[in-house]
Amino acid sequence: MDDKTEVKYLRVLVDNGFSDVPESRLPEIEQGLAELDVSNIGSITSFGSDTQKHMAELSQMVINNLNSSTVNDIDELMQKTIETLVDINDNPPENTPSILFWKKRNRSVAVRKQYDEASRNVDRIAEVLEDHQVRLLRDCALLNQLFSLNEEYYQDAAVKIAAVKLKADELRAEAPDDDGAVEDSWRNTIIDRLERRATELATTRVISRQQSAQIRMLQANFAMIADKLQSALYTTIPLWKSQIVLALGAEHARAALQTDRSVNEMTNRLLVQNAENLKNVTVETQKAYGENSIRPETLAEMNRSLIESFDEVMRIQNENRIKRESVEKELSRIDRELQSGIIRD
Repeated sequence: MDDKTEVKYLRVLVDNGFSDVPESRLPEIEQGLAELDVSNIGSITSFGSDTQKHMAELSQMVINNLNSSTVNDIDELMQKTIETLVDINDNPPENTPSILFWKKRNRSVAVRKQYDEASRNVDRIAEVLEDHQVRLLRDCALLNQLFSLNEEYYQDAAVKIAAVKLKADELRAEAPDDDGAVEDSWRNTIIDRLERRATELATTRVISRQQSAQIRMLQANFAMIADKLQSALYTTIPLWKSQIVLALGAEHARAALQTDRSVNEMTNRLLVQNAENLKNVTVETQKAYGENSIRPETLAEMNRSLIESFDEVMRIQNENRIKRESVEKELSRIDRELQSGIIRD
């Protein structure tokens, strides 16, 4: 490519506002002019379509990246953790009564379980925040690559627009055809198609420029959110954990004091109860010691029962004797009757 051609290409780029295209890409304009074969109807239609296709693919890549950037939502987990911490402070669990005070399920056990759950939730929140941060930083790196590709496609569009405009200028510079108006009309149609193609590529270039701004804006948002998450991971989360540790330590101290009071109260109660029990046992023992083993009433009752038994035995014996005498008399009578009958016979 000679200097004259190079100057012509640079003038076209500057006239169309493409001064940001480096001189190293001037040969691509010449290559584009070679691709624009006006004798081939389809060459104008397909010219620059690769750049437009790449732009569409780039947009889809951005969309796919954003769709895959989601990680687990932590709103519900954070709300549950906050509610747990607030509930511990505002509505502490009451002591559960028990017969054996040393086996009593006290408030400290329940509070410790709640703080353990809150601590595990905080760890899960930290993991989710870290996942967010890693994904955001990864997205920033990917968006930076996409921005570079978009800038390349932006310059590709400028190069192809310049080639289309140069081709249109070449056709306008051609002398009218002496053979008739048909070829002139066809040439004008080709020029119109080239101008329309240049407009379409210019639209693609504007879209590319807008997309570059959007990518940078998205990168900035991702970077700021990643910085915010960094602060949450290394400031807020450790603060939460330290506060949970302090609150649990305070609960342990309160539980120790409560246990000491319970032990003292139970000790005093046991001393009073044992003294009362000892008094009652002593009184009952002295009463039992002063009484005879067999009471006189018991002996009198037993004597009365024995006398009644003797009287009853004598009565029964007399009745039996009377019955035997009656039986004997009856038997004698029967015997006499029997003997009288035998003698008569």
